[in-house]
Amino acid sequence: MLCKKCNTIKEQSEFYKNGQAECKTCIKKRVREREILLRQDPEWLEKEKQRHREKYFRLEYKDKHKPTTEMKKAAMAKYMKKFPERLTARNATRNMKPQTEGNELHHWSYNKDHFKDVIELTVLDHNKAHRYMVYDPERKMYRRADNNILLDTRESHIEFINSLKDKI
Repeated sequence: MLCKKCNTIKEQSEFYKNGQAECKTCIKKRVREREILLRQDPEWLEKEKQRHREKYFRLEYKDKHKPTTEMKKAAMAKYMKKFPERLTARNATRNMKPQTEGNELHHWSYNKDHFKDVIELTVLDHNKAHRYMVYDPERKMYRRADNNILLDTRESHIEFINSLKDKI
């Protein structure tokens, strides 16, 4: 099929099923550009926040996903049994504080030699890093989620985190 926006011929799977003349890539790009434009308008942002609040209460999410104390304890026990090296590393750095207030410390490796060798990251960068990494319990290090390459040095870890800066 021919995309009317980018004028390229693409497979049927590259178009949404509702029969639009634009391919998925062009539609996603257009929607993203519109959202960026709208986010600059404080009035739109306030309306969007209000819409989300109304949806939250309308669908009764307040207590729907709230775990009980017993559920939390059971989940933490299961996690600690599965990854004891993470608990040991966290305890080894318990007294270490980030140089900048509001930042967090990130273990790039959970091998005993690297317990105190941590990277200081902002909360946003730390969350983003974990979104694009997968933990390898056999090597006690992280892998990139996109191509499964092992991040086996501190430098490769920092380089990967810096490459994520432009991702949303």
